Amino acid sequence: MPTIAADIVDAYVIRRVNARIQFLLLLRRPDLPMGNTWQPVHARIGDDETAHSAARRAIRDRIGITTAEAYSTDYINQFYDHLTDRVVLSPVLAFLVPTRAKINLDAESFDSAWCEREEATSRLLWSGQRWAIRHIDDVIGHGGPDADFYRIG
Repeated sequence: MPTIAADIVDAYVIRRVNARIQFLLLLRRPDLPMGNTWQPVHARIGDDETAHSAARRAIRDRIGITTAEAYSTDYINQFYDHLTDRVVLSPVLAFLVPTRAKINLDAESFDSAWCEREEATSRLLWSGQRWAIRHIDDVIGHGGPDADFYRIG
């Protein structure tokens, strides 16, 4: 019987440019699992961490950014991992960074791209990731009172 796990978090880094939302995607090195695929920032949640703190840590470690407005998205990415026979639930968080934030990639990625909604969804492999992009763009992307409702720590 499959088990259920909630030990990872998806962190979508966004910025506003000329009233448009852009999503940061990272291209994984070809020699890693899921190599040559575009991804948002992911993190394994440590025993002593919340999903929010794990996502912040991953953003700092993976792209070198330490300041960002954080938002819950009320969206959970879910998938079946056939290698471990687990149903994985991954909270989706969004992090708004300054428009000119400097990205410093870690060793897991060899490229990055800022993409608007359509380009971002066309680059992502998994349907849950594409749904997350659309949801963040619709609910949080343009700011205002609706987005403020989702702001966290």
